[in-house]
Amino acid sequence: MDSYEIIVTPDAEADLHEIRDYIAETLLVPDVALNYIRVIRKEMEKLSYMADSIAPEEREPWHSRGARKIGAKNFFIYYRPDAVSGRVYVLNVIYARSDQLKVLNRMNLYD
Repeated sequence: MDSYEIIVTPDAEADLHEIRDYIAETLLVPDVALNYIRVIRKEMEKLSYMADSIAPEEREPWHSRGARKIGAKNFFIYYRPDAVSGRVYVLNVIYARSDQLKVLNRMNLYD
C-alpha cells in the first residue's frame, strides 16, 4: 500500500478535545495544550505511510483485529489500518500512564 487515508474516529476526536481542555483549562497552559495537539496530529499524519510498520497489540481481541499504537509526547495513539479500504482508523488517544487494559476494553474496534 502506498499510503492510507487517515480517518480520525469520533472517540479519538473526543480524546483530543479532552486533552486540550485539561491542559489548557485545568493546568492553565493553553500554549502547551496547542503544542501537544499539534504534535499528536503530526504523528497521526505519519500513519498514512507507516501504519503497517508497527506490530499489532499483543493482547486479544485487539491483536486479531489489527489494533496498533504509536507514541506521541505522553500519549498513545491507537489505530487500525485497513488495507482493503486504504484507510487507517485512529481509534483513541490515551495518556500513557493510564490503565491501558481498561482503555482497550472500552475501545470501539469497528470504526
